[in-house]
Amino acid sequence: SGRILPFLVLTMLLVTLAATVVVEVFTPNSFSSFGNAAWWAAATVTTVGYGDVVPATSGGRFIAVFVMFAGIASVSIVTALVTSAVVTYQQRRLGADVERHQELVETLARIERRVDALER
Repeated sequence: SGRILPFLVLTMLLVTLAATVVVEVFTPNSFSSFGNAAWWAAATVTTVGYGDVVPATSGGRFIAVFVMFAGIASVSIVTALVTSAVVTYQQRRLGADVERHQELVETLARIERRVDALER
């Protein structure tokens, strides 16, 4: 639905913000600034992973693992939703064609039965 995408974007933003705050609070020496921590969190959550900013401490890296999992899960959900929307659209678009195709197959089968009966 059209409402899920804004929800997912908001969720990813909240995960990014939460990751930034958590890594800054629990491992204050992981990044040189709050901005670098936010950049890292955004790159990690979106699975872009530029690698130009990385946590320097073990605690920061531990937190990074959870942020990476959240990012991968978010991207997976978006992929599944887009795929589902495309499949649903195609099913609706081709639904009438499928019914018409089935009618033609049934008609062709009746014709074949008649031809077989005439040949006998």
